[in-house]
Amino acid sequence: MFRNRLFTKILLSVGAVAVVAVAAVGGTFANFTATPTSIASNAFAAGSLTMTRSGSGAIFSASAMKIGDSATGSVTISNTGNLAGSYTLAGSTSGSSALANQLTLKIYADSDNSGSPIYDGSLGGFSSTSLGTFAASTGAHTYYFHVGLPTAGSDAADNAFQGLSATETFTWSAVQA
Repeated sequence: MFRNRLFTKILLSVGAVAVVAVAAVGGTFANFTATPTSIASNAFAAGSLTMTRSGSGAIFSASAMKIGDSATGSVTISNTGNLAGSYTLAGSTSGSSALANQLTLKIYADSDNSGSPIYDGSLGGFSSTSLGTFAASTGAHTYYFHVGLPTAGSDAADNAFQGLSATETFTWSAVQA
């Protein structure tokens, strides 16, 4: 009888543990659900960085230059995109390097012959210069160019430039600021 009671107690204990385990396991599988919420019309559009220039054709042209002659011209570069841009002006020379290196080039920004030029050196020596940031949609700057043919110091030295020609290509470029 003692054995039966012990067996009954053990059996009841095991049964109680099983009921608790089933209740615990059954409780962990209870889930709440919610209806998904959608938010539509999340729109994205990339900005643009574009530029325009005033006029068309070359900024200036000088043919049959003689010692002491100069040529001038100007161009306005505008940021017409909706992003601000960091602008650069680059130059590329072709033709006679002797003449290009003798020609002087001064470039002024926004005010002709006033303040410090953004470049002051030989035409052949110009490679590039930073122009700073142009504001979105409204950033515009006018650049004034002055090219001169100074004396090389003597008639013999000056005569070396007769009949030579040089061409310069100016390129403005921008990256988003």
